[in-house]
Amino acid sequence: MIEMKGLNIKLVRIDSRLLHATVQLNWNQFINADQVWVVDPHYVTDPFIANVMQLCLPKTMKVNFYSVEQFIDRINENPPMKVMVIFPNLEIVKQAVDKGFKVKEIQMPYPAVRVMLKSLSEYFSDEDIERIRFIQEHDIKLFFQTTPYDNKDYSIFKK
Repeated sequence: MIEMKGLNIKLVRIDSRLLHATVQLNWNQFINADQVWVVDPHYVTDPFIANVMQLCLPKTMKVNFYSVEQFIDRINENPPMKVMVIFPNLEIVKQAVDKGFKVKEIQMPYPAVRVMLKSLSEYFSDEDIERIRFIQEHDIKLFFQTTPYDNKDYSIFKK
């Protein structure tokens, strides 16, 4: 949990599927967020996607879509709310970190091959490994965790 004056970021997650029922069902009761902020410039002006993703949430929660710049501006407003932030990929997280986004840790769902995963290069591209290292250089930890019942797994991300 990260406190930024009035803004309370409950969870930051990288998930290419963005917001889906599994995330909502597994995480909402544990993080108790007021809003979900999806940072993906591809969907900022797509009302269809916004409506579909809103269906995954209870009526009391709202989903908002932001470009990286809009996201940084929104954080700087310090709105008094509890938020779950979802990024679609490491590239957009890196852009946000480069523009000043700072949290203690970021969650990623386990890859399907998690039992055999021994190193970053077995799952991530060279470009994504560079992005991971950039994020880590800003004192942000990355970890695998799919559900609240899973332990946080930082091991694969150790330098």
